[in-house]
Amino acid sequence: MSANCEKNDLHISIITKANELFHKHGIKEVKMDDIATALGISKRTLYKHFDNKEELLYEGIKYGQARTVERAKEIIRNSHDTMEVILSLYYLYLKQIKSVNKNYFRELEKYPKLIEEDQRHSRKNEHKVRAWLESGIKEGIFREDTNFEVLLYIVKDSVKFITTTTLFDHYSIEQMSDTFILAYLRGVSTTKGQQIIEDYIKKNQKTE
Repeated sequence: MSANCEKNDLHISIITKANELFHKHGIKEVKMDDIATALGISKRTLYKHFDNKEELLYEGIKYGQARTVERAKEIIRNSHDTMEVILSLYYLYLKQIKSVNKNYFRELEKYPKLIEEDQRHSRKNEHKVRAWLESGIKEGIFREDTNFEVLLYIVKDSVKFITTTTLFDHYSIEQMSDTFILAYLRGVSTTKGQQIIEDYIKKNQKTE
């Protein structure tokens, strides 16, 4: 293996381990020393790859987004209809965030660059989500009178609330998400769409 490959592998290992620690403990609690120790490398080696914790956070978010995009493409290729795409992507997102320490999401607010990157990624995908929702109307699974612009705004705002609020810390992110997001999805669905949702949830619960 070449030196460049080894360096690249270590770079990815650092990002992966840092993400794992940030998600488990929150950003504030994790020091660069902790990441180096967890990887069994020197702090000097760590700083050869990343100048500071914010840079590591930023690269970690971008790496996570890229992996999610690849998984989403696979889901889209293997799905049979619009509702299956939406539900599969929802459960993919839920799987990624349900075990994340809420302090992680709250502390992200202190890093404007990271928030900007997350918003950029969201804006990039919004037109695709709109297209799926509009396809759902043609398939008879969404109500024709749905204002998707308002719906997307509400869902996006709800996700931020779910992941950062301190009001419902006795509930898991999974419980909060199902209560908020699935309620909105059911509300804009036709009877046909609602049945697809219930069938998908039952199937998903059996396979967990």
